[in-house]
Amino acid sequence: MEHDGREVPAAGGVARSHNVVYVMPHDWASVGQFLTPLVARVEDGVPDLQALVVTSSVELAAEAAAAAVRVVEDRFVTVTAATAARRAARLLRIRPVQVLVGTPDTLLELVRGTVVKLDAVREVCIAWADELVTTGALASLEALMADVPKDAGRTVVAAELTPAVEELLERYARRARRVVAPASQADEPVHLSYMTVSPRARLEALRRVLDELDPRSAMVFAREDQTEKDVRSLLRALGYAGPDAAVTAGVAAPPGTDLAVLYDLPASRGELREACSAAARTVALVQPRQLASLRAMAGGTVSPLTLTDAGARARERDARAREELRGLLARGEFGRELLSLEPLLDEFDGVEIAAAALQLLERERAAAAHAVTPAAQPAPTRERESGPMVRLFVNVGARDQARPGDLMGAITNQAGVDGSAVGRIDVRESHSTVEVSAAVADVVIDRVTGTSIRGRRAVVRRDEERPRRDTGDRPPGPKGRGPRPGAGGGRDRGFTRGAPPRARGPRRGPDE
Repeated sequence: MEHDGREVPAAGGVARSHNVVYVMPHDWASVGQFLTPLVARVEDGVPDLQALVVTSSVELAAEAAAAAVRVVEDRFVTVTAATAARRAARLLRIRPVQVLVGTPDTLLELVRGTVVKLDAVREVCIAWADELVTTGALASLEALMADVPKDAGRTVVAAELTPAVEELLERYARRARRVVAPASQADEPVHLSYMTVSPRARLEALRRVLDELDPRSAMVFAREDQTEKDVRSLLRALGYAGPDAAVTAGVAAPPGTDLAVLYDLPASRGELREACSAAARTVALVQPRQLASLRAMAGGTVSPLTLTDAGARARERDARAREELRGLLARGEFGRELLSLEPLLDEFDGVEIAAAALQLLERERAAAAHAVTPAAQPAPTRERESGPMVRLFVNVGARDQARPGDLMGAITNQAGVDGSAVGRIDVRESHSTVEVSAAVADVVIDRVTGTSIRGRRAVVRRDEERPRRDTGDRPPGPKGRGPRPGAGGGRDRGFTRGAPPRARGPRRGPDE
């Protein structure tokens, strides 16, 4: 039996050891649909780990854990998001949990470190399966699932049942009952714009949209209680208060509304039409992973929305790339490339295709610039062809799973700096140091600061670490100063045990 994607199955609707597949968009506002029956089967009085939720990123793990906490409400059920293996291990040694959420890599590290045991797990949820396939996490998932009891119930969530997802279902959730949101092809297509944002940046993006478009009337679609509360707080802060406010939060735009903003992603085409059909214009705030689901539901034109401030930063950052492309276009030597890209024009705009090609080019350049591993690189000098080098401090390190390639990619892609201007990259436990050409240091600091590296907001500044003292001879200083005191066993060491330090200075000759 299939259910509409907006319905939440009853807590007892799926018995233990029954497998279920939910086909729904990449929208973490709707995770309650599949987490509610899963958490309902967790026994309050049993302290063992009973439910495991596997996600494709730490951001999604945090969102899913927050949703599980809302589902639990007043029950004595503990939920933990394993967004970092070391932090999670410390907490799990202090207090056991009944619901654990994390990525395959993090959960597997906890299992192999004997911090977590899966022998009492009753329910496993894999969300979203198609994204795990795309990110190449199947090897860790397979190793993790090998320790899960065979009779544990399996819940799999996917936005689309691709052949790779079907293969995953055959392996881990055979004969699963499928809960699919029916797509009504008879509906008229929906035309809208979108902005790609992270879950934590949605409120700021909403504020920017309202500032930029300044609608006379607007409705912000929020389908979850918590997101509606967040939206209403922001609207009140912006001056939209009271029953007659020009901008409100809800689930359906009243007739004559100028703008509908999809703060949450609707779960079906019907819900999408109900939310924005009466509005003159619709803007969706979506995560990149949700864009495919949005296109499928809309069935019409889905175009990106570029705000003025974002466009200005992008134009400044990519001026060099445009000049390079302009030179290629002037030469016109790309006949084969035109033929290979022509079929994509049936599905995408030419600017989108060009953007995707540019992204592939930047990835290849970053990989080529860092093809030699740091261990095999020759010792860098302070002077390179690009000029004198300076050392920068970056607040991302090994504890964030950062690698030299991540820092190189951030500098070349975000700052638009050529790889030849980057020198030694030293990744330490809590931070990293990067040598860059002095000519581009300020550009790197300005454009990389605030971006995300391995899920952490990067802060870049000039490294203020005190340089090491040389151990060799020093050139003579003013007034005949020789080697530093104490370096060569001389009598003048500058300090005497038990006596106050005396001021250092050049030795005076007998005639001075």
